[in-house]
Amino acid sequence: MEDKKQLLIQIIMEENVSAIVTMGERLGIDPDDVITMIGNLVSEGRLNGTLTEDKVRFFKSSVKVSEAPVIPREDKPPSFLNYNTKPGKLTALIGFIIIAAGLVVNSFATTIEEANFAAIVIFFGLLVLFAGLYFIARRNSPD
Repeated sequence: MEDKKQLLIQIIMEENVSAIVTMGERLGIDPDDVITMIGNLVSEGRLNGTLTEDKVRFFKSSVKVSEAPVIPREDKPPSFLNYNTKPGKLTALIGFIIIAAGLVVNSFATTIEEANFAAIVIFFGLLVLFAGLYFIARRNSPD
C-alpha cells in the first residue's frame, strides 16, 4: 500500500495529474480508494491540496509559477467596434428639439393654419429624430 501512496504522490506532484479517474487507472485501483488515499496523505501532511466538491479532481496547492517573462501587449478593439455615434446623437437631439418646438407652437395656436403648421413641424421633427436614430443604430458588420 505504501508503494501505491508513493506512486500517487509522484503522479500528482511530478506528472501534474488532477483527475481522480486517471489516477485510479494509473494505480489500478477504484477512484473511491484514490479519494481515501488522498485524504490520508493530506492528513499526514505528505500532500498539500484540495479535492473539488464533486470529488472528481484534486488540485495541489504548490503550483509552480512559470518563469517566462510577461510580455505586455496592447489590445486594440476590432475596427468595426470603433463607430462614431456622435453625428447620429446630434441629429436625434435636433429632431427632438424640433418636435418640442412644434408642440410649443401647437399649444399656442389660435387658428387652424397655425395648428397645421405645428403638425408639419412635429412630423418633420419625427423624421429628423428617426434619421438620427438610424445613424446611431447603423453599424457595418465585420469584414
